[in-house]
Amino acid sequence: MHKKSQIEQIKIFLTSSENNLILNQVNDEIGQFYLNLFKYYGQKQGINFKLSEHHNQNSGNDLFGKISINIYISTNIKKVEELLNLNEKKIILTDYKNYKKLISKSTINGYQFEKDIEGFIKLEHNIDNQELIFYCKNNPALTISELSKFIINKKNYLADHNIQEITNHILEIRKEIYEIKKSKINLRDLYSKVKDESYYKKFNFLTY
Repeated sequence: MHKKSQIEQIKIFLTSSENNLILNQVNDEIGQFYLNLFKYYGQKQGINFKLSEHHNQNSGNDLFGKISINIYISTNIKKVEELLNLNEKKIILTDYKNYKKLISKSTINGYQFEKDIEGFIKLEHNIDNQELIFYCKNNPALTISELSKFIINKKNYLADHNIQEITNHILEIRKEIYEIKKSKINLRDLYSKVKDESYYKKFNFLTY
């Protein structure tokens, strides 16, 4: 039986009668990728999204019949459970700990963002440009804007060289981490490389 991809799950959720979708956002950058993805598909269906800290009594359809979906962000499991019981269509962004507790619900795992980015670009848009895919995987929040840039100028597309240099560092560090894990693990070396990757990814994000 064909297992639905997370991209398919999102598309189905937006037009289904299901009220809840839970996202393990991992971090702000990955969370932003999924928020952009919701908005991308929502626009095609005439759906509005509202980022809310508290329950909005006015959620649902507006006067023009346009669907409105609230997006909540919370790492408090009690608040998340309260939100799940609300009779409204909503998306809840939370952490991995809560995601694991609620995995029997309709969930999206942010740790699969690289697979989702590749699927979004290759399968949804029939584009197989490795430079574009690599760039987006290392800058998930910029995926849709970078894809738009590529579509407008396919023949002369070039990712930002300064960012590309940093992402190349990240790729090399990931390769080293993989080799360390594959061989007899030296925890000190592994910890050092993980710190290096975290530093470059943080720097990469701050350049924007």
